[in-house]
Amino acid sequence: MEKRKKEKIKLAITFAVIVIAFGIAITIMLKYNQEGETNMPFNLSDIIVISSAEGKTKAENPENYKWNLDIVQYNDIYLQFVKNPDYDKNAYIESISLENFHFTDPAVGNTRIYMPCSTESSLFSYEDNYLINRTLTFNGGETNNYKTLEISSQGGNVIFRVANTEVGEYVSNDDAEIAHNGTLITKTPVTLEDLKINISFDIVIDTNISKYRGTVNLELPCGDIFTEGTSQLDKKDCSEIIFKRENY
Repeated sequence: MEKRKKEKIKLAITFAVIVIAFGIAITIMLKYNQEGETNMPFNLSDIIVISSAEGKTKAENPENYKWNLDIVQYNDIYLQFVKNPDYDKNAYIESISLENFHFTDPAVGNTRIYMPCSTESSLFSYEDNYLINRTLTFNGGETNNYKTLEISSQGGNVIFRVANTEVGEYVSNDDAEIAHNGTLITKTPVTLEDLKINISFDIVIDTNISKYRGTVNLELPCGDIFTEGTSQLDKKDCSEIIFKRENY
């Protein structure tokens, strides 16, 4: 009788230990899903969005207008990565990739996403060969170089452009000069609300030690480009972007 009682007590203790261990595991999993990695070798420290517009001269101008422009509304997005001073291993960036782009359609125009160009004097070109179809990768190197798609292995910036390439046109002989910024769009019937989109994309931080993935959500364009011309968002708190470790 005493032996059976002891066995029941042992079973009860074993069951309690299993339940407690399971509860702890569930708690850790839930916390990880909510908070993600809390000690990565490199952190996303800053997101800068610069929204504006510009006019692109049309190839054909049979009436010889002074201004014969297609209007493009653009948003340049800079992502800054910094080394975590509390990370105690010797880590370096092998690559930063941007993947899984999704965006809503604007009421007016057509959204396209571009990588920095390698040959033009300007940072971006609207040629089709600079379109980002699926993934944009910046490889780790000695320094930052947008045109060669490199980021410093010890931290730096990556950049890409989200552009509405079919906002409208401005054809006129009236103005002595025009500003190539968001105020140019006010010369069309398009409203700021017509241009609004939501965009999301994944950031994959691949280091020599581990790989991490997080998702960014943004509303574009930022600010009131119709009155400001060029608007800027500087997001220094990126804590709501959850990064999780990926298996190789």
